[in-house]
Amino acid sequence: MVLSVRYKANLLEMRSFKRFETELAHLGFTHFHPLAPLRPWVQRYFHLRVATDLPQGIEQTFYPDGGTSLHFYFPTQTQTQTQTLTQTLSGEEPQVLFHCGQSRHCHAFLPGIELLTVRFHPGGAFHLLGIELQDIQSATSVMAIDATQLQLTGLDQLLSQLAQTNQPARRIALLEHWLLQLNQRQFDAALSRHKSAMIGLVQASLPKLIQTQASLEDFYSQLPLSRRQFERRFKQVTGLSPAQLLQLNRVKVARNLLSQSPNLSLVQVAFDCGFYDQAHLHQHFVRVTQQTPGQYKKRKMSQISNPTSR
Repeated sequence: MVLSVRYKANLLEMRSFKRFETELAHLGFTHFHPLAPLRPWVQRYFHLRVATDLPQGIEQTFYPDGGTSLHFYFPTQTQTQTQTLTQTLSGEEPQVLFHCGQSRHCHAFLPGIELLTVRFHPGGAFHLLGIELQDIQSATSVMAIDATQLQLTGLDQLLSQLAQTNQPARRIALLEHWLLQLNQRQFDAALSRHKSAMIGLVQASLPKLIQTQASLEDFYSQLPLSRRQFERRFKQVTGLSPAQLLQLNRVKVARNLLSQSPNLSLVQVAFDCGFYDQAHLHQHFVRVTQQTPGQYKKRKMSQISNPTSR
């Protein structure tokens, strides 16, 4: 049963990416898998290259799922620049922002903008970038911060390299090389065996906590340490409690179900996503998305009948 639910969630995720590629084709949206050594920490890479002739920016809404992101914004190209881009590169380094917020937000994609995003699994940024999410979130209320302020090893060199090419595949290769170096650095760093073991335990627990039918009581009973110890370390690594992450993923699956199967009843969606009843689906859905499941469903059905509506 758990395997089938997990497969369903993964299948919904892949369908969601494919749907984005269709719906956001006008934004040049594509996504890429990370290399195997980075998959415990990195979920996907996303690339956008918005056409310069769009009459106005496109606004998209994003919902929290426990993950964090690095966004590389490349200098906006004018129509003339775009025509000569293959001959002459601007050489301007991209701006890089670290997004660590866990709340609904909207973002406007402007004509001509190019964006490369690393989407981390919960806790992935902590391991690869060597930063404490708790410290960042307690120090600022801003959801997106200038990543150069984090003093990440090798970031300056990476930004310089990214500015020397306009090929998305080459840029992702440079980005992955940097992340692999950070990954090796973390293993070689002076982490105590206890801390390394705790990071491994947190990462190993993530697949269990993204199962919509997961039972926290069963989960805690199988841990090799106390619930309080694990929850403390889990929150240090991910910025969330296990219960919060579980609920975020249930809402995420609910959103995907409502998007891909809008004819499903809300009662069925609540059951499929592991909520006790429709009232609990409503409560958590509103908290995460700031709209009711019914409102979200109505908007998605409207988009199906009117694809230009976002």
